[in-house]
Amino acid sequence: MKKIILLAAIGMLASNAMAMSRHDSQSLTCSSVHEKVAQDGSLVLRYPSHHVNNMMMYSRVVSNSMTCIGQGAMVSASVPTSDDPSCKIKTCSPNTGKGPNKNH
Repeated sequence: MKKIILLAAIGMLASNAMAMSRHDSQSLTCSSVHEKVAQDGSLVLRYPSHHVNNMMMYSRVVSNSMTCIGQGAMVSASVPTSDDPSCKIKTCSPNTGKGPNKNH
């Protein structure tokens, strides 16, 4: 469900997403993902779903929490890369309604 929400958020920010570089996570090493996001500030990674066969997922990877302003909080996630099936990344997640990010 979180992935669907992320896809919707990316769709709403299509003008910003058009300027972001896009990559297939499995064609990159984990260190190259981190290098690219450090250079660009953010990028979109495409990778296969863990839950649904033949479904591709997309995540917007960010370099710092400032990139998430207006889009929720920065959270940890992972994507498969050519050298690491669980490469750690940072993404923006919509407010959950719990804890310090709860909506009033």
